[in-house]
Amino acid sequence: MLRFMLLSLTLIRFINPSSIPKTAATPPAKYQNYKTFVKTACNSTTYPTMCYNSLSSYSSTIKADPIKLCTTSLSLNVKVANNATSTVSNLLKKAKSASSPEVPILKDCLEEMKDTVDELKQAITEMKNLRGGRKSAEECLKNVRTWVSSALTDEGTCTDEFEEGKFNVETKKKVKKVVTDLSRTTSNTLALVTNYPRY
Repeated sequence: MLRFMLLSLTLIRFINPSSIPKTAATPPAKYQNYKTFVKTACNSTTYPTMCYNSLSSYSSTIKADPIKLCTTSLSLNVKVANNATSTVSNLLKKAKSASSPEVPILKDCLEEMKDTVDELKQAITEMKNLRGGRKSAEECLKNVRTWVSSALTDEGTCTDEFEEGKFNVETKKKVKKVVTDLSRTTSNTLALVTNYPRY
């Protein structure tokens, strides 16, 4: 009887929950805090603080998913592009009413902003194809990079035109601010896509 009791106690000790090792299903420690994942990814961008400030509030949705990270960045990028489009559109209306010589340049800039919005939306569509799409991941990512790069080029074309002549100081200042903010956002998005999924 004593031998049986000792054997029982030994078995109980071995099956104590505290002695059971954790399974491999436990997520890596660095991703348990999803903001850490976002911060690590943003460190690969040109403007890491700006990147983190815009994406950190979405970390619970992004989690540690590189596709969600890039798609979220692209979606926010579209919002910034829409804001820039609105600003340039309003400046163009004022310039037209005042018969300003800035009208042709603002028209061109507005077209560049609209193209940027379209290109970023195309990039979002391509990014979604990474999940079970007919295209390979490599092809999808290449297309996304192409669309985002094109958007960045269009943004630069807008500001370049304003550097080539004399314009109303306030108009130039407003255009430069919104387009610079947009270009930095787009640059960060491009970096996240380019470094996918190495963060």
